[in-house]
Amino acid sequence: MKKTILLSSTLLLTALLSAGVKEAEAETTEPFNTKATFNFGTEDPENTDPNDPVDKDKPVGPETGQKGLLTIDAVSDFNFKSAKITGGETKTTAEVPDGKTVGIQVTDKRGTGAGWNVQAKVDEFKDTKEATKILKGATIKVPAGTFKTTVNGDTTNPPKAANAEGTLIGKSATPILRAEKDQGKGSWVNDWADQVELTIPGGNLLGNYQATVTWTLINTPTGNN
Repeated sequence: MKKTILLSSTLLLTALLSAGVKEAEAETTEPFNTKATFNFGTEDPENTDPNDPVDKDKPVGPETGQKGLLTIDAVSDFNFKSAKITGGETKTTAEVPDGKTVGIQVTDKRGTGAGWNVQAKVDEFKDTKEATKILKGATIKVPAGTFKTTVNGDTTNPPKAANAEGTLIGKSATPILRAEKDQGKGSWVNDWADQVELTIPGGNLLGNYQATVTWTLINTPTGNN
């Protein structure tokens, strides 16, 4: 009996000590709040560097060298594959150089989410030796393409193509891409792959032709400069 009583007393003491420890652990102070502040500004528009390619392994080229908070960083030349004259309409596509992306890269570092749009126009295709010889009725079609941004970019708010079926570039400024409010922030590439298409109507003369495509970036989702 003495052993039993002694054991019971030890257990009771242990239980009381455990309760005391738990009670001490449960004590807390009143919560106190502190502040964390941060200012997120823009670069000096006059002293920015050209932006890096979104994809360094397959960049868009050539680079434009534009500096600022809203820029076309690079846009491709269109080197169309040679074609033979037929009795009717002829179509050909732009070549994709090895290690390059055919497309356009735009960067918006304004931090306002105001949106932007890109427009393009093309003048007449003229023979490189006889300027009076023109590729009559020729049109360039740019596809809707695929949009890509950096790995840590805002992938949920991409810009969009002005026309999901692709856009014919005409002699007057034609909308190609559009970033609505809060879209297209950061650096974006519109990858056209091998789908930029040149269409030549029948009845044209043989020759080596060249045209100039003019690209304009505007600081609103719609409208012109």
